[in-house]
Amino acid sequence: MTPRKELFIKVKEALAKLPELELIDLQRKQFANGKENYPSYFTAALIEIKSITWAMMVEQKQEGKCTLDVTFYCKDGWMDQYNNTADPEHGLIEIDIIDKIVEILQEFQGDQFKPLNLINEEPVEEGDEIMSYKLSFETSIYRSVNPKYIFKKLKITK
Repeated sequence: MTPRKELFIKVKEALAKLPELELIDLQRKQFANGKENYPSYFTAALIEIKSITWAMMVEQKQEGKCTLDVTFYCKDGWMDQYNNTADPEHGLIEIDIIDKIVEILQEFQGDQFKPLNLINEEPVEEGDEIMSYKLSFETSIYRSVNPKYIFKKLKITK
């Protein structure tokens, strides 16, 4: 499995522990302005692996500095209600979900990536009907590359 795939799959599995999230997927601009059919989900976390800056290491290995974004989406109107009951948190339950996402992912690591570190939080303006908030994490990832040289056994004859 490539480091990028492992990073996506493991983060998706970790976020699946949050029952409030109805959709956890790869960011494909599902909630972008101009879409005729928004997904029917009320809460979603979309994962995007941003830029990776690679550097060579010894023994045909590469280390990459990687940024991972998790964008939390919540449809307007859900803010006052959750599971058909009044929100005792004064319409701030979304903040609790954002904080839970950070708690799960901060220091989370895999076989081919080091612990995630939260580096930025910011609201995202996607449209009137959708509240969205982006959490950016940084990590180091590792992969093997094809060797430059092939070792062959030499046979010396007299």
